[in-house]
Amino acid sequence: MAKITHLQMWKDICGDDHIVVIKSFFRLRTTAVYQPTNSPLNATKMEFSLADGDKLRRILSSPADNLANAVGDFRPKQTSNGNYMAEVCTSQDGAFIALRLYQFINMNYEPVIGTCRFEGEKAQIIKRLF
Repeated sequence: MAKITHLQMWKDICGDDHIVVIKSFFRLRTTAVYQPTNSPLNATKMEFSLADGDKLRRILSSPADNLANAVGDFRPKQTSNGNYMAEVCTSQDGAFIALRLYQFINMNYEPVIGTCRFEGEKAQIIKRLF
């Protein structure tokens, strides 16, 4: 589990109208909450192989109405020192997912797609990937 404030996509998450950021304990602790369901967000970072990362990239670039077919039964396997990395923020109730996919280029993880946000049924479909 990663600290949500350490994610590269943190500013994108804060800019979402459905996310409320709560600072507590002398502003040392930060919690992000998905406001429609009042569910806290959990953050993770995962690394994937080149093949799995390419497939994940195609899924995230597919039209929203074809998302279930694009995901199918694909489940990417996590690897260490992978060619792709995903930052994933999921609400505890599964009603919201935000993610950004990065590829290792020039000795650094560079974003290959913008921050993708999914709510409701689409979030449940994407959650099956992870």
